[in-house]
Amino acid sequence: MAKAKLTVVIPTLNEEIDLYKTLASVKDFADEILVVDSGSTDKTVEIAKNYGARVIHHPFSSFSDTRNFGAREAKGDWILSLEADVVVSSDLATEIRSAIKSKKFSAYFIPRLNLIWGKPIYHTDWGPQDDCHIWLYKKGHGAWKSLVHEEYVTTNKAGKLKNFLVHKNYETVSEFIEKIDRYSELSVKQKQSFPSWWFLRDYFKRYIYKLGFLDGYHGLFLSYLQAVYYITHTVKVRTSK
Repeated sequence: MAKAKLTVVIPTLNEEIDLYKTLASVKDFADEILVVDSGSTDKTVEIAKNYGARVIHHPFSSFSDTRNFGAREAKGDWILSLEADVVVSSDLATEIRSAIKSKKFSAYFIPRLNLIWGKPIYHTDWGPQDDCHIWLYKKGHGAWKSLVHEEYVTTNKAGKLKNFLVHKNYETVSEFIEKIDRYSELSVKQKQSFPSWWFLRDYFKRYIYKLGFLDGYHGLFLSYLQAVYYITHTVKVRTSK
């Protein structure tokens, strides 16, 4: 039986600061690295090529479109779809290679440990137990959906890996606030709607129910800023009519 081939797909746009760490963590176990670049003006493409990645330019229309495009262009039987600021540990790499040899599942959830403002977050609905999505899947068994907070959707039963990705998420509060604006724009474009009181529900869910208080000041401020996202979304919806 032929060996299952794995393609790592990484969407990029000006990712020179973090990309090399991601590439270094996957180069020894991936059969192919495919970087889908949406017009970087920094050294992203140069760095990708230096690590042996195949680079394809694709205009950005949505996160799902970019990931689906990368999956179609991949030469591997399996896809590991990553972000350009994620690191795969050696233990996870071993687990991934073992998973794709198995015929039990055609997709796998992989938890992520988020580093936000220089600190690992274990609660606040940002911990590995909550930030757990399908990142590894067999080609042709599903598709990415949604313009924002994209999710891989498949009708097949998915397994779950034990080891987690390390995600260097928001480095500054300013970056977080900028994404509140950008993501709320995409959400309005997608015509998502939430009750006007949703910001309160989300705040108390994160800070109390999801034990955000155990993440200290980070948990408090993350809960607050996520509530601001829903307020921002509501205001944009109402003022766009």
